[in-house]
Amino acid sequence: MLLMFGTFCQMYSQTYDFVEIGKKVTKHNNDSEFDQTILLLEHIIEDKKATHYERYQAYSLKYQTYKRLFIYDKANFNLDLALEEGLKSEHKELVSAQVKLEKLFLAFDSLKFDEVNQLLLAIDDEDLKYITFRTQAYYYAVLGTMELKRNELKKTEQYYKKSITLLEEHDPQNLPMIYRKQIDLYRKMNQYDKSIESFEKGLYYAKEYNIDVYVLNMYFDLTYFYKQIGNLEKAVQTQEICNILAKEYNEGGVLGRLNVLESQLMQERIMKEEKRDRFIILSLTGSLLLVLILLLLLFRYLNRIRKNKQQLEEENERLRSDILHLFSKTESDVSNPVRLTERQTEIIELVKQGRTNKEIGNMLFVSENTVKYHLKNIYEVLRVNSRVKL
Repeated sequence: MLLMFGTFCQMYSQTYDFVEIGKKVTKHNNDSEFDQTILLLEHIIEDKKATHYERYQAYSLKYQTYKRLFIYDKANFNLDLALEEGLKSEHKELVSAQVKLEKLFLAFDSLKFDEVNQLLLAIDDEDLKYITFRTQAYYYAVLGTMELKRNELKKTEQYYKKSITLLEEHDPQNLPMIYRKQIDLYRKMNQYDKSIESFEKGLYYAKEYNIDVYVLNMYFDLTYFYKQIGNLEKAVQTQEICNILAKEYNEGGVLGRLNVLESQLMQERIMKEEKRDRFIILSLTGSLLLVLILLLLLFRYLNRIRKNKQQLEEENERLRSDILHLFSKTESDVSNPVRLTERQTEIIELVKQGRTNKEIGNMLFVSENTVKYHLKNIYEVLRVNSRVKL
């Protein structure tokens, strides 16, 4: 039952071609290479470039694989994961409808008929517009079986025939699912020859597509048929065949291999997540340290700017004071003995020591231009025109 991997897959542009992937999954499963199926689908699920809808389809194929093996707990688990991914995609309505139908099929296969009745009531025409031909065949099979439980045998036969017609054209490998149901239908209709005919047809397709689990189930249903009609000799014979087939199937270790594989994949996923978490922690730690370093450098830079600003303001204040002093002089002041400021006196002493303007500026923490300005004022006050005369 490869729901949603035919027409719908071609409706959306994707990285993965799920038509081809569905064919690979079918081949692996028909060859009992279920572990290869899981590995193939796990690759898609773990691909970070995969879209939510692609993961939805991958989980759906895992669901179908486990459902085919009658491992219903894992089937339901993967169907829930499929729904979770699908509802994050742009195809919420399609996903919701398809999963609703698959929940119906899963409950039906699990023999939870009360739940089946509830789900049937919840499915409307809007949901059915998303059904593919093969899904429609399974839907008819469910409706037929529910009619069978109500002993509406003619309605059951009609639904089963509709289902077989669709499966013959679109999904013949799963015809044994319907033929095995017909065995019990025709038993109730007292048409035993048609029961045997249904068994033979179902067995033919099970062997044709090499599906061991279908072969086993066809014999189980035939055994039940013989028991119900009182043919105990035939029932014993078919039961012995069932025992042999069941032993061979179990010896294949399908379930055991898949459990081991799933455990390994889960462990790998956990390790990847731990590695990713460590990387995130290291990245955050490194980023935090970098921010702290940048803040420290910024603090030192701002502190340096503050000090330079303070020195510049002090120097400007001294210059302003000197300028005001010069402009306030009167002619009488000029005739009086020479008066120099403390800073001018410092500069004269350094000039006498042979210091350059730049050296004087560095020693007094002022600019070279400020030193030149002071020297100009000193020359005017002392009425000299060179450093030598100082």
